[in-house]
Amino acid sequence: MEKAKENPKTETRPSPQPNHQMDADDDDENVKQLKECSSLYLSLQDCLVESNRDWKSCQKHVQALKACHERKTKK
Repeated sequence: MEKAKENPKTETRPSPQPNHQMDADDDDENVKQLKECSSLYLSLQDCLVESNRDWKSCQKHVQALKACHERKTKK
């Protein structure tokens, strides 16, 4: 009985990354300026990608980012 040969062209995909925690270091300067709100911004971006840019389905993310921004500007 022959052993099954492995296909060298088979791609292995990396495991999915957890939701953004503080990966603003990997993004542009505008995201870095958001500081403590950057993870909320990146989560909103993920939602928009997943929902095909449907803002209505991402309103929880929008409101969370807005609240963070308002807290930040009151300091």
